[in-house]
Amino acid sequence: MDFSKLFKVGSTYVSEYIVKPEDTANFIGNNGVVMLSTPAMIKYMEYTTLHIVDNVIPKNYRPVGTKIDVEHIKPIPANMKVVVKVTLISIEGKKLRYNVEAFNEKNCKVGFGIYEQQIVNLEQFLNR
Repeated sequence: MDFSKLFKVGSTYVSEYIVKPEDTANFIGNNGVVMLSTPAMIKYMEYTTLHIVDNVIPKNYRPVGTKIDVEHIKPIPANMKVVVKVTLISIEGKKLRYNVEAFNEKNCKVGFGIYEQQIVNLEQFLNR
């Protein structure tokens, strides 16, 4: 299947989330750091990429994360908004590459990087 005909390089999606207590570094064991954890920021980035592919990918295929290289440069406290922007920057066969960015509610960048997904046949993937 030629995924470059399904997806469009340059497609962008923006999502907003509220940082929940379970999304903080404190929740995962870094006591007292009631700020957005890096794993939670990555989770939000991955969630947002799904909006680009979900409506067009065939039902028997799914994107799975394979590589991420991000920097988390500023904190966001619990109960504040985080805005995530993702842009599909390349399609290489079954590999999708995204530019991912996170901002606080004042539009100050708090994280950025590159995220890659591989498109898999879901049935084959689950039967491995």
